[in-house]
Amino acid sequence: YSFSTVEDFWGAYNNIHHPSKLIVGADFHCFKDKIEPKWEDPECANGGKWTMSFPKGKSDTSWLYTLLAMIGDQFDHGDEICGAVVSVRGKGEKIALWTKNAANETLQVSIGKQLKEFLDYNGSIGFMFHDDAKRLERNAKDR
Repeated sequence: YSFSTVEDFWGAYNNIHHPSKLIVGADFHCFKDKIEPKWEDPECANGGKWTMSFPKGKSDTSWLYTLLAMIGDQFDHGDEICGAVVSVRGKGEKIALWTKNAANETLQVSIGKQLKEFLDYNGSIGFMFHDDAKRLERNAKDR
């Protein structure tokens, strides 16, 4: 989908499954125009992601608020954000916010703090460089 108006967004959002209705193993991506949800995309290549975990069936509202914060340009450094992914797994659900420049710690911390605030999320969130994830695969750790 491509959203050029608020009506376009709500028209699409109201006609797709929310995370709690997706099958285990599903990933749902929402990225800015012309950015692919791939580490190899030039906009994402030097980036990373903030990740939050939720119990099974409990990420719907946070997913909506993440999307609204992105498309509503609520982040102080919104130009640093590539997109977001919600992943449904057997143990629970994860929301990841992908960013462009992982090495800029000041920007990353600002984005992470704002994300927690927007979602009123009390759990811990982690940041992972895409380079670490590519190189170390399952052994990659949040920084």
